Amino acid sequence: MKNLVLFLSIISLILLFVSDGYVQTSPLVRVMILEGQKSVEIGATGSYEVKGEIQTHLFKLPQKAKPTPEGISIDQELFGRKIWINPKEKNSLVMVNRRRYRGEILVQQNGLFLEVINQLPVEEYLYGVIKWEISPTWPLSVLKAQAIVARTYALKKVKDASAKNYEFYLTNTVDDQVYEGVEAEDPRTTEAVNLTRGEVLTYQGELINAYYHCCCGGYTADPRDVWGGGFPYLKAKPDEFCKGSPYYRWELKIEVEEVAKILRENGYSVGKIYRIRPGSRDEGGRVREICVEYRGGKRYIKGAELRRLIGPDRLKSTLFTVKRWADYFIFTGRGWGHGVGMCQWGAKEMAERGYNTREILQSYYPGTRIEKIY
Repeated sequence: MKNLVLFLSIISLILLFVSDGYVQTSPLVRVMILEGQKSVEIGATGSYEVKGEIQTHLFKLPQKAKPTPEGISIDQELFGRKIWINPKEKNSLVMVNRRRYRGEILVQQNGLFLEVINQLPVEEYLYGVIKWEISPTWPLSVLKAQAIVARTYALKKVKDASAKNYEFYLTNTVDDQVYEGVEAEDPRTTEAVNLTRGEVLTYQGELINAYYHCCCGGYTADPRDVWGGGFPYLKAKPDEFCKGSPYYRWELKIEVEEVAKILRENGYSVGKIYRIRPGSRDEGGRVREICVEYRGGKRYIKGAELRRLIGPDRLKSTLFTVKRWADYFIFTGRGWGHGVGMCQWGAKEMAERGYNTREILQSYYPGTRIEKIY
């Protein structure tokens, strides 16, 4: 029965891509690479075509695309509110603000600003992702694990966003996966993508929510404690493998008044802050909620929300203790990221100890299967 469910799920995914006009074996993804732009420089490494709603034109040199009340203007001519940019020469690459991208580019007008979306096959998208998510110098088995996880994450977003008719499926930031086009490619990460072509993680025939993070600090997290929804293949568990990470332990020193200012600017009415006390913790020790005591009262804030407000690159995780010293709060913590799914530094250590790609993924996503869907 499970095999039948898996087969039908894979067929439905392929049909989804075909029904959207995706005739390539590698499904297409649409990635928002720029938004809120007053102008965008477009071009290619060879000649390129700009196809708009009003006209189509062939260019050889870079051009500025600008939004106007009447539509997008290029070289003082109007093309409409949407333009597609396609290289016309073999092996040529499209360019946006002098950065190279595979596939094609959609520039669309939103008010008096421009948005830029890169549409390309998911395998070529992954070429520009893996290096930013994990070091190309790490063992090939962990690079392959990262490629499978990143592909699964992307295709799950494609499936979900397509069902809702979204203009794009992914952003190019840490909100999804960091993507920087051809400039972010590396031979070793490209090899890992090619060796795992079409491979994804499934659970009972469905693409999983393939979350991952930098370093768990010795204990992964249950998504119920982070976002409020759980999955059978994502569980909190001890992880002995990431102790060698430079982010296993960290400390943040921040002025008390800066914390108060951050909270006020984000809608929390607090007076002079006296103390921050962690409240409940999950089984791995991550702070679920903190109590901010201030002149006139106290406020309870989720640990993940405090991390978001202070900045996830500063308050690296919610696995912390906090104390006040003079006019400062000292946060002492472990790990970097939300803690859900694969710990990248833990996966690195597993690879160095001889674990293969399948064993790494089974450790972080128990009960899942690696399936080749194209």
